[in-house]
Amino acid sequence: MKFKFLHISDLHLGLKIKGIDRLKYCKKALLKTINIIRDNNLDAMIIAGDFFENDKIYREDIEFLNEIFELIYPRPVIISPGNHDFLGFNCAYDERFLNILKLKAWKENVKIFKKPEFSLFSFGDVKIYGKPCLNRETQAFDKILNINPFKINIAVIHASRIKFSPQGKEIWHPFEDNDILKSNFDYVALGHYHNYSEISDGSIIKSAYPGSMVPASISEYGKRGGLIVEVSKKDSKATIEIEFVELSDFSIKKIEISTSQGIEKIKNIISSEISESSNPDDTLFILKLKGMGDLSIIHLKELFSEYKILFDTSEFTKFDIEKLKETSPETTVGAFINEMLKLIENADNREKQILEDALIYGLDAFAGKQIIPRFYDEN
Repeated sequence: MKFKFLHISDLHLGLKIKGIDRLKYCKKALLKTINIIRDNNLDAMIIAGDFFENDKIYREDIEFLNEIFELIYPRPVIISPGNHDFLGFNCAYDERFLNILKLKAWKENVKIFKKPEFSLFSFGDVKIYGKPCLNRETQAFDKILNINPFKINIAVIHASRIKFSPQGKEIWHPFEDNDILKSNFDYVALGHYHNYSEISDGSIIKSAYPGSMVPASISEYGKRGGLIVEVSKKDSKATIEIEFVELSDFSIKKIEISTSQGIEKIKNIISSEISESSNPDDTLFILKLKGMGDLSIIHLKELFSEYKILFDTSEFTKFDIEKLKETSPETTVGAFINEMLKLIENADNREKQILEDALIYGLDAFAGKQIIPRFYDEN
């Protein structure tokens, strides 16, 4: 027997990112899921939570989701709510809330886990277990279920792999790897972490996070999508095959720039990175500036205004000449600064850059810092 499905999570429909219209990209990603399910003749769609933001979606978004789910009817859509699409009265998973909005109920192929303990949806020889993410503390796998080893057994849950928690990521519904490895599930479809990761028993993958379907924060670089999972079982022995499928037209690309490279080289680097991008109009470029200098961010913004560029200045120190002028010339450091600023004021562009670098070298030397070579363009 065999069961093949699309495992997705963490779409965060309704969430905005630095003014970017994620909604259109989320809808495109969902339409892609329909084509993938049809083209690959998949048996089901499994959603491991954080599908939308409870307080940030509108009735037309809910209607769109209902239309999407209807497009694959009668294939089941199995949902385990997370901590952002938190199961409650103001959640679109609640039929009372849909009634208030005068929206039609989910079609009967949409199955939502609502009980606090593991419950079961059965499809012939396939048994799918799940429960919603209701709080931070409750262990995801608080007991081992007595399940039939001769059936295909899948779990769906939104939870935190606590020893592999990304920095700054909140812990919800925690579990240890061994909780999954010693469970009787053939595969556990996870949600919550936004990058792909897997849990293996050394021979087969037992569980995986597919990552976010569409970037939901500025740190989510690379391809985004879901997993086509095929669970095959002969007698009580299961085999798992996983294939990543890209779903997002929107991507985030990081460009690291040293301010010592000079403005012309910086412009060339940015231009090159943009031209090498397959979809520059659908890419948010994170420009990380490192070092110290008088680099004009405003100038760069204007120069590349047709593209989505966000400047990360966490490791950039603005070269503030006016601030340096306030240093008392009666001190050794002040006298050095005063003489250097006079030279810089009367220098041409080429000499000015060299003198500014020399000033920074000198200030580093006065501060007892390691002198790091700075480079500039030859032309």
